Amino acid sequence: MSLVEIVHHNEVIYTILDKPPPEPPKTPRYESKLEKELKETKKPKLRRTFGYAETPVKPPEQFLKKGEGIGQPVKCTDHQCVGGNLPPVPRRPPPGKKEEKPQKNFKILNIKKAIKTKAKPVEPRLVDTRDGHIKKIKGSGEVPEYCLRPDFGRVPEYLVRRNRKIQKALEEIRLADQNKESLCKLISEEERQKLLKDLKNNWELMQKAFLQLPMLTDTIPKILRKTKMEQELKQLEKDIALVESNPYIYIYE
Repeated sequence: MSLVEIVHHNEVIYTILDKPPPEPPKTPRYESKLEKELKETKKPKLRRTFGYAETPVKPPEQFLKKGEGIGQPVKCTDHQCVGGNLPPVPRRPPPGKKEEKPQKNFKILNIKKAIKTKAKPVEPRLVDTRDGHIKKIKGSGEVPEYCLRPDFGRVPEYLVRRNRKIQKALEEIRLADQNKESLCKLISEEERQKLLKDLKNNWELMQKAFLQLPMLTDTIPKILRKTKMEQELKQLEKDIALVESNPYIYIYE
């Protein structure tokens, strides 16, 4: 048995396993050019102050001259001066005597007006207490008023008009009932025969369609259709028997 002593070696345990593949490089991030320009404009400007500590004064040579100051704003108007021969200004009438107004004697006018005016009628009143409480007789119920009216006991005019309208409507209804034709009408023999013929034709067509149905009715639609056609055939047979047995047939319009 022999022993091998390895003193110098370059083997590392971490390099035995295969290294994982390197990660792919990331794509560069999108950066907008406009954003950079905006950031540049938003940067505060240096050495900015609130203004001059003392307002600089202009030298005496630069004094304010005529027409250099701030004047009044000129108003823009659409007015245009009219030229040419204008009519002369009317002259003032010559001074003369004023028209004399007729003088009124108000005392005489008031006396005449007072003579012509009628006296105010005295309203009848009554005193019903010892303290002198005054009450108007009109509307108090002490004197009969309503029974003395000219229209007392008469039918009001609006009721008379309403009764006339009601009577007129009833008369129109009565006349309409008298002149009304009977709704029941007897059909002629020709119409009866034509009706019977049409019913028999319908029965034949229905019977033909019924015989063409399949013998096996194994589905619900087939059963429903067959049942419906049977009911229609029975109804047609009843109608035919009714028309044949009754020579006189009346119909309502």
